Amino acid sequence: MDKFDNQGYFIAEEALSENDLKLLGNCCNALLDEPVDDGGGDRHEIGLGKRRRFLAHRHEEFDGLESFILSGPPAKVASRILGSECYLFNEQFVVKGPKTGASFAWHQDSAYVGFEHKPYISVWMAIDEANKQNGCLRILPRNLKEQNYIDTHNWDEGSKELVGYDGSDEGSMVIGPEGMIVVFSSLTLHSSGENITDKSRRAYLIQYSSEPLRDPESGQLKRFAKPVNL
Repeated sequence: MDKFDNQGYFIAEEALSENDLKLLGNCCNALLDEPVDDGGGDRHEIGLGKRRRFLAHRHEEFDGLESFILSGPPAKVASRILGSECYLFNEQFVVKGPKTGASFAWHQDSAYVGFEHKPYISVWMAIDEANKQNGCLRILPRNLKEQNYIDTHNWDEGSKELVGYDGSDEGSMVIGPEGMIVVFSSLTLHSSGENITDKSRRAYLIQYSSEPLRDPESGQLKRFAKPVNL
């Protein structure tokens, strides 16, 4: 897709159905009812308590969620870019709590992998409306043919995140309704603002790769490698 290659992202014409949103909302809310877990291990401890929660790797526990991931709208969008060789790599709900929901700094998703790999794609879905007040995505357009590399990232201990850009370009703000699907490369710099509204901002992020991602030194699989089934 020329648009994806030229700017590093696109907003999909497809949108989630009412049933899709109900499924994601119910799964996310069930996880939110559990005690807060800031993550750890290979999740980089990027959670900030109720301000910024990453509810990851639980899709096998909910009826319908795995089939949504492997054969639903996000899988169909991903396969348009990656082709027939398309695998689930990672999945997580991202929730910014009300009024003090934390921002997330500019970064590339590939910077969190920890070893050389083929770039993959992220399919970000709005469970709630995304707007400036509740911390919508911002994206720096990137020509993937010319800028096909990971930028230097530094760990910020205070905000518990990798930071890959500190320039003045505010990027493109991605505003849209619940059900919106945004697709971007793991090499595309993106960030998000604070949630200052009185409601949580919920989103679901699924990442797909063109091959299983394995640590070249240990041979250990990173996350998942479940083939999409369309």
